[in-house]
Amino acid sequence: MLILFTYSDYDLNEKSTLIEKCIANIAMGSTAALGELYSLIKGDVYAYALSKLANKQNAEDITHDTFVQIYKNAPAYKPQGKPLAWIFTIELNLIKRLFQLSARSVSYEQTFNDDRALGGEDFSESVVNSEFLRSVLKVLSPNEREIVVLHINSGLKHREIANLLHMPLATVLSKYARAIKKLQIYIKEGLK
Repeated sequence: MLILFTYSDYDLNEKSTLIEKCIANIAMGSTAALGELYSLIKGDVYAYALSKLANKQNAEDITHDTFVQIYKNAPAYKPQGKPLAWIFTIELNLIKRLFQLSARSVSYEQTFNDDRALGGEDFSESVVNSEFLRSVLKVLSPNEREIVVLHINSGLKHREIANLLHMPLATVLSKYARAIKKLQIYIKEGLK
């Protein structure tokens, strides 16, 4: 059985407030605030990286690099009530850089189809913790996977996702609806 947790608007607003407080404290040099921020959103950051990279090791590296960049760039952060969008933008830039610097000839799909890329015994187990979830994620295209993870796991609104991914809102809504239908069909067939 697949259970997806979503944030209510209240939970997301409360979480956003905590994240902004952490970023403000990080901007003043607090490493304790960085640790608090890491504990608060490491799963969101890792899940997004994994949805883009589909490689456990690269996702972990990008996750850690994201927090380094947050620490470096915290003084430039302007509170607007959407700190996760700012963080995911940093992360997306790191992911793009990884793709640009990568000299490997292995394609994204080949990497994702390698089941070993999704395994692991560390904190990634809290995000991808079952064979069923891995198989469900494989049903989706890379864009669909990314949109679902950003909406379901991180609680971003479709408009925020569209801005983050530089896609029209209609495209994001369409891909999300298509992904949910695919998941429903897959789950229904799996329960037979």
